[in-house]
Amino acid sequence: MKSFYCLLLVLGALIAVGLPCRAELAKELKELKDREEKVKTIVSRVLPCVVSVTSSDDDKPGSGSGVIINKEGLILTAAHVTQATGNNLTIIFPDGRRVKGTSLGANRTTDAGMARITEPGEWPFVEMGNSDLLSLGDWVVAMGHPGGYSFERQPPVRLGRIWRRDLDGALFTSCPLIGGDSGGPLFDMDGRVVGIHSSIHGNVAMNRHVAIDTLRFDWDKLIKDQTWGKITFNTTNESRPITGAVFDRESRDGVKVKSVREDLPAAKAGLKPGDVVKKFDGSEVATWPAIQRLISRRKPGDIVPLAVQRGDELVDLKLELGRRTLPRRDAEGKMEEEDNPGSEPFSPDPSAPRPYLGAALEVCPEGTKISDISPESPAAKAGLKAGDLVQQINGTKVANPTEAANALLDLKPEDAVSFSIQRDGQTQTIEVKLGKK
Repeated sequence: MKSFYCLLLVLGALIAVGLPCRAELAKELKELKDREEKVKTIVSRVLPCVVSVTSSDDDKPGSGSGVIINKEGLILTAAHVTQATGNNLTIIFPDGRRVKGTSLGANRTTDAGMARITEPGEWPFVEMGNSDLLSLGDWVVAMGHPGGYSFERQPPVRLGRIWRRDLDGALFTSCPLIGGDSGGPLFDMDGRVVGIHSSIHGNVAMNRHVAIDTLRFDWDKLIKDQTWGKITFNTTNESRPITGAVFDRESRDGVKVKSVREDLPAAKAGLKPGDVVKKFDGSEVATWPAIQRLISRRKPGDIVPLAVQRGDELVDLKLELGRRTLPRRDAEGKMEEEDNPGSEPFSPDPSAPRPYLGAALEVCPEGTKISDISPESPAAKAGLKAGDLVQQINGTKVANPTEAANALLDLKPEDAVSFSIQRDGQTQTIEVKLGKK
């Protein structure tokens, strides 16, 4: 454990770069120490529940990670882990203890999977959290068995932040992951499971986690050993349904409609800005990810009933879902905001080149700060520096890192970008030519 704490201190030193700018050093150190102590507490509590999931059959050499979520030995993992390991499993605890297990159901589309320990006993377990209530920028802790179980070390601990959700509700974080972590748990800062590691990418920003509330949505089928779905990565698929409404991502007691696009399904159904959707197709929805999840599982042309709060009145509407098309640029050349599900930024084909800046952004009291610059990156070559406050990108104000990321996602490799930044109290403009990732 001593080596883990040393690693955590190193990670903490790196994270300190992104702490609120202009804060007093004493305050920064206190926040850093408080976060370190919180992570130590979380890890000591959840460590016994983070298991390695391996095959017991010679013809299925696969392995991955998992986490126990009840005393009967129910395990959450990734669908591709149980697919690779088969039905007969060996579950390995961090202390080296081995017990028998079996795989249960799997949703290959979301990559959610279940397994369970088949030997009698009362097993250590962790509590599940609510991924729908997480916000972009929230701190999270990732654990797993990278490279498979090793008696020489316990599951490493990785600290990161949530930076986006995709159209299927999956979480993307800055937690470094490698092969073998698949199926392992993502914890919130209260030590509750909020995600399961899914696809692992060479670029840390592309690491994907199955959101726990997405997995809950399929709970009954998974626990009954049902397997369905198929892996798909093309988020530009035009078979995805749309509503034609932009929803408020911060909604907590029903999903508020921010705007309705003319001549699209929401407008035709009678949905109006300010309406709060309480039920979608008979299911109660309290948050944006919840309605996003329900929409993504329907087809264009489906007609769904809505229960909508409009002032003091509860209104029943019928919405015919439309067909998603590729986003368009408006008269000024900017990408139009995606309407569904929820106003998530357009995600290009993963195989297509992506614009590369090479700068990490963090929230600070003044707005958005550059917390780190990759050497030899377009940002570094143009003269951007860690500590710069980003005020505008191409003339558009950016209030937080999410707005900055959305502005950059509209661009292509080789595009020139104008950054209006504040450095040492002085405002200046720096032109950056984006690279290709």
